Amino acid sequence: MGSRASGRHTRRPRQTGSSAVRPPKRARTRTPRPHRHVPRAHPAGRAERHLRGLAPGARTQHGHGRRDALRLPGRPHRRCDHRHAAEPRRARLLDGDPPGPARLHPVARPRGSSTPHRLKTVLKESEAVDRPTAQPQAETLVDALLERARGSAADLPLFTALGADGEQIGQLTAAGLLERVRAVTGALRAVAAPGERVIVPALPGLDFHVAFLASLHAGLIAVPVPALHTRAQHRATVRSDRLMSIRRDCAPVAALVSTAEDAEDARHADAGPEPALAWIPVQQPAGVEAVPPAAAASDPTATALLQYTSGSTGDPRGVIVSHANLVANQRALRDRCEIDSETTVVTWLPFFHDMGLCTGVVLPLVSGAAAVSMEPATFVSDPRVWLRAIEAEDDVFAAAPDFAYDLCVQRIPEAERARIDLATWRVAANGAEPVRAATLRRFAEAFRRSFFREEVFSPGYGLAECTLSVTLGQPLFPTPVRHYDRTALAEGKAAPAAPSPDSVELVGCGTAIPGTQVCVVDPETRHPLAERVVGEIWVDAPGNCGGYWGNEAETAKVFGARIEGGIPGTEESYEGSDGGTREGSREASREASREASYVRTGDLGFLDGGELFVTGRLKDLLIIGGENYFPQDLEAVACSAHEAFAHQRAAAWPPAEERDGVAVVIETGERDPEVLAEAVRAAGIAVAKALPAPVSVFAVGRNKVSRTTSGKIRRRACAQQMAAGQLRPLAQWSSR
Repeated sequence: MGSRASGRHTRRPRQTGSSAVRPPKRARTRTPRPHRHVPRAHPAGRAERHLRGLAPGARTQHGHGRRDALRLPGRPHRRCDHRHAAEPRRARLLDGDPPGPARLHPVARPRGSSTPHRLKTVLKESEAVDRPTAQPQAETLVDALLERARGSAADLPLFTALGADGEQIGQLTAAGLLERVRAVTGALRAVAAPGERVIVPALPGLDFHVAFLASLHAGLIAVPVPALHTRAQHRATVRSDRLMSIRRDCAPVAALVSTAEDAEDARHADAGPEPALAWIPVQQPAGVEAVPPAAAASDPTATALLQYTSGSTGDPRGVIVSHANLVANQRALRDRCEIDSETTVVTWLPFFHDMGLCTGVVLPLVSGAAAVSMEPATFVSDPRVWLRAIEAEDDVFAAAPDFAYDLCVQRIPEAERARIDLATWRVAANGAEPVRAATLRRFAEAFRRSFFREEVFSPGYGLAECTLSVTLGQPLFPTPVRHYDRTALAEGKAAPAAPSPDSVELVGCGTAIPGTQVCVVDPETRHPLAERVVGEIWVDAPGNCGGYWGNEAETAKVFGARIEGGIPGTEESYEGSDGGTREGSREASREASREASYVRTGDLGFLDGGELFVTGRLKDLLIIGGENYFPQDLEAVACSAHEAFAHQRAAAWPPAEERDGVAVVIETGERDPEVLAEAVRAAGIAVAKALPAPVSVFAVGRNKVSRTTSGKIRRRACAQQMAAGQLRPLAQWSSR
C-alpha cells in the first residue's frame, strides 16, 4: 500500500470478486468553487443505494468520489495515493437538504417508524428495518478467522494500529494474524490445558488481538484486564487491587505479555500470595511450529472469555461469555448497522472492556469489516487522531461513550474542525454511560462544517451480562429526545411534558437489536409493566451469558429470571389464524413469557413507542419522601447551575447520617475561592428545588470523582471516600 505524505495510515484496500488490483489513479486538477457550506449526503447502505439507483462505485456529477465533490476550497487533499479495485461507497447529494443549524429532532415516535426529512424521497416507512446480509456464518470467532484467512480477503488488511500521531505502527492481514495466533497457541498449550484461564492484558499495537485470539484458538478461557505494569506491580493502586481480585476469583494459570523481556520482568515481579503464573510472550520467534485449533475453539457452547464487570455498584464479577454469545450479539449489531466488507471500524476503546473488545475485535471478524485502532491515551491526548482516522476511511462505524464526544468539542479548536472531513462517518454509536442530549447537540453543531450530521448518532444500551448490545438507534434516523415531567418520573410514570425547569430531558437508546426482547418489569412482583411506566429492564437474547464465574448465588438472582404474567401489548401477536379467543391469546402470552429466560439488568427505564429510555440504576435510586429520584438527574441539575461546573462529572448519593438528604460532589477546574463559593451555592439551590430534602454540595478537583474502567460513576466509592476524608473539597455548601 502507498503511504501519504502526512505520515498517517493509508485507507485500506477493498475486497472484490476479482483478485486484480487497479493501478493508482492519475492526478487530477480541481476547479476552484465559491466558498460556501455544502450539505453532505450520508454514505448509503446497500438497500438505500439500490433505491437511489446508485451502484457501489457510483460517481458524482463531476466524475469524482463524494468526498472530493463535497470538499470545501482550501482543504488539504487527503485521498490515498493508491486505490484498490473495489470502489468505496458513494452517495449523491440529496435535493432539499437545508444547511440550517444542526439540531436533534424531538420526535414523538419510535426510531424507524417514520422517515427523516432528508431521506423521504428514497425510503419508505417499512424500509427502516434490520437487513441480514450474506456475511461470514462461522459459529465461533476462531472459525470466523479461519474462514477469512482462507478466503479471497486473506491478504487484505484486517487490523491496523495507529501511533500517538496517527501514524501506522502495525497492520495484520487475516493470514498473517492466523500465523501469529498459531505460534502463540503452541506456547500456551505447553503450560495450560483447555478450559483453564489465561490473563490477556491490554497490550500495545496489535498484540492484544493476537493474544486474545490465541487464547481462544488454544481452547482456553481468556480474561481481558487493563494493562499490567509489571515493574511496579505491588504498588497499592486500584488497578493492581482489581487484578489481584480477578486472580483470586478465576485462578488463571498463565498471562500474556508482548515480549520475552516483558515476560522476564513479570516473572520477577510476580511474587505475591497468589500462585505464580506462566508468562508467555506474544511476539514469538520466527519458525515456531504452528498448531491446529483446539476442539473447544469450534464449539459454540464453550466458554470464550470471562468479562469482568466494571463494578459501578459493587465488586467486579466475571461474566461467563460463550463463543455463541459473542457471535450472536455482534451479528445482530452487524445487521442493525449494515456493516460489511466495505466498512471500517475505527476505535480507541480499551480492549479489556466489553464495548472495545466486541466492536474492535469481534465485530470485524463476524462482518467482514476491517478495523483501525489506537490507544485510549492517544485519543485522550489528541482526539483529532480519532477523527482523522475516521476521515481516512470510506464507510465508518465508530463507537464511544458520551464523554468522548464532549472531549472532541472541548479539545479541538474551531479552525481545526473545518479541516476535518467526517462525511464518511455513517454510524456514531454512543453508549457505556448515560447519553446526554446536550452532548449530541454540541458535537453536531461543532462539527457541522466537517459534514457531520446529527442523524449519524446511534445511542445504545447494553451490558456485559448480555455480551454487549441490547438496543441501538437505527442509523441515519433522528435520535428521539423527549421531555418528561419530573414529578411524574419520581412516582414511576413517564408523562410527556413541554421543555421547562420542571421536566427532564431524556435520550432514546433505540429499539432492541435483532433477536432480542426487552421488557420493563416491576422488580418486586416480576409483572411486566406497560409503556411509559418505570421499572427494571429485563432482556431475553441469544447474547445472554451463562452467569457469574464461581458465584451461583448471584447467578441465580440475575440470570434466568422469569416473568409472572403476559407482556402488555403482545396478546394480538399470539392470536392464531383460526381466530382463537381473547382469553386463549392472553394465556398464550403468559405461557410464552414464562418460558423465556431473562437477564435482570439492575437498570431502571421505560419503553415509549418501542424506544428504550434508561433512567438510572436500581441500586443507586434515591428514595426521598416515598418518591424515587435518579442520581444522574440531580447531577445534571447541579452541573448546569454554574459555568464553573459546566461539562464536568458529578456524583450524588444519600449521606448515611441523613436518610432523606442528598450529597453531591462535582469536579471543577476553577480555583478562585469566590467563584467556587458562588458555584456550590448555585448548585445546591438548584438541586434543592428539584427534591424536598437537605442538600450538601462539594466541589473537588478534576479527576477526583471515582469512575470505573468504562467511565461510569462509582457513587458508592465516592461516598466512602468522602466519609473517610479522602476527597478534600475545594468549597462546600449545605442547606442545613
